Amino acid sequence: VRGLRFRGVLLAMVAKGSTRPTNRDDGSCCDDDNDKCLGICLQGFLSLLVAGCCGVIYLLIIPTWVGYNSTTGISHAIGFGAVIGMMMTAYVQTSRTDPGSVPEGYVPDELLDENGELISNVTQRESVIKSGTVKYCKACDMYRPPRAHHCSTCGKCVLRMDHHCPWVNNCVGAANTKFFVLFLLYATLACFYYALLVFFFLVNFFKGKTLLHMKDLGAWLGLILCTVIVVFCLSLMVAGLFGWNVWLVARNETSQENYDKEVASAKARRPVRHPYDLGCVRNIKAVMGPHPWLWLVPVGPVGNILRYEKNRDFDEAEMKPLHGDLAV
Repeated sequence: VRGLRFRGVLLAMVAKGSTRPTNRDDGSCCDDDNDKCLGICLQGFLSLLVAGCCGVIYLLIIPTWVGYNSTTGISHAIGFGAVIGMMMTAYVQTSRTDPGSVPEGYVPDELLDENGELISNVTQRESVIKSGTVKYCKACDMYRPPRAHHCSTCGKCVLRMDHHCPWVNNCVGAANTKFFVLFLLYATLACFYYALLVFFFLVNFFKGKTLLHMKDLGAWLGLILCTVIVVFCLSLMVAGLFGWNVWLVARNETSQENYDKEVASAKARRPVRHPYDLGCVRNIKAVMGPHPWLWLVPVGPVGNILRYEKNRDFDEAEMKPLHGDLAV
């Protein structure tokens, strides 16, 4: 129970900047109409922060400390640029990629006969629907696939939905979870890289080992302090989110499914397994793609996002205590 409360607090804290838990009454992931405006503001803030950090690195630290004519200076210029480039590529991919829309006219397999046609027997269809194995979204007026949820901000059901993230102004779902995880990874690396460069620059500055004089530092001091403070605060949040998402990917869970599982475990007073847990390696491949050499690159299509393989050793009876879409 304490673990469940801790996870609930964690999800609530993250919701302020990145995650909105699902409203179980209407299947909605977020109910604030201002999320899109907030997302645009956060995107603008992030753009200014990246521009400020790049200005400090490329216009101050490298030219006045190690210089562009040295191997160290060129290495830092290329290294920091590469990390920022990968971070922004993953960010744009997360923001611009459709997280996974339900095809129009989708009908779940449970309502199809052996010929792939809709079951003609109305009583039989109603029996399947009442059993809870099939979900129907009233807002979209259509059937909802397993692991999908409705997002009121995006105005649609999202496949394998994790949450609606205002930082990317988009939902994180089946088609862009990989990009979101990579964005968190490279954002974490960029934060620590920037902090280390600023730290060693200031150490060498006060030792008199830079080309910058004390009177010239004043013009940069405000920008340095602002970016360092913001980067430090963001690094704590981003690093924590990255670790949390890596843990979820390794278990093939979304944040909402993890919460459902914890609730079910508390109700059943025993651990409840996740039906889509296929083992660590296969779980990672299900999100990051089948080719390990592309796991750290923000490119590549995903597999079948309408149907998901379940663990063969999983007993459907374990899902009875669940209250939510994890049961399908």
